[in-house]
Amino acid sequence: MPWRIAAASVVGTSHLKTGQPCQDSSRATLVDAGDNSALICAVSDGAGSAAHSETGSRVAVATATLLIENYLQTGQEINAIQRETALSWLAQIQSTLSNLALEANAPSREFACTLLVAVIGTDCAVFLQVGDGAMVVSEGGDDGWAYIFWPQHGEYINTTNFITSTSAADVMEFTSVQRRIESIAVFSDGIESLVLHYATKTVHDRFFNLMIEPVMQAVPEGLDVRLSESLLRYLGSETICSRTDDDKSLILATRSPIAQLPTAQDVQAS
Repeated sequence: MPWRIAAASVVGTSHLKTGQPCQDSSRATLVDAGDNSALICAVSDGAGSAAHSETGSRVAVATATLLIENYLQTGQEINAIQRETALSWLAQIQSTLSNLALEANAPSREFACTLLVAVIGTDCAVFLQVGDGAMVVSEGGDDGWAYIFWPQHGEYINTTNFITSTSAADVMEFTSVQRRIESIAVFSDGIESLVLHYATKTVHDRFFNLMIEPVMQAVPEGLDVRLSESLLRYLGSETICSRTDDDKSLILATRSPIAQLPTAQDVQAS
């Protein structure tokens, strides 16, 4: 089955009140590179206290995606991606942001942002993350959803790590898996409290089962514009904004037929 995708980033109500822009960015891309064809998902959340964080997050997502596209299209294999490879990408993203900071006559910290990246091939995948937010995946069947890395928070829930930090390479999490990922959701910290159980460190399966179902039913391969617009409206709805006033990003992608995950009716009846 081909990948079907919905993706959206929405400004939080707290930013609307202060006139700030959405500081989240998200991107999902399909790379056609023969045996190395892949889905690339990237989400970044700009630091609320940084003057140019919306630019930082946008450039981080775009640069990460471009670097990985170039890597795959030159014949490199997903299986060959190691932590050192991911660190080289991180360094290039940091360099790009540093150049922007020089042009703006501002310190790099004013472009501070997190970064979550997934590269998923036919039967393997790699993931890297600096900061909060999370990536959760399903392998189909009845196994439910599992997080790749738990969100990086400091002593307080509203503190995290940023790729502009000098310690970013040390705190970057990386993993490579040799299995088929059927569905993935990548999201910023704006919806963390709605979809993760902090006390038990578990994923709210019901939320993702309900959200992925319409994506499974999408007809075109790639990004579904109609579904993405619906997702945008949902993330900006009173239902969500009454529970979180932060910016929110969510990418939903699947290559599973609908029968491979429980339906909404199954979940409600359980």
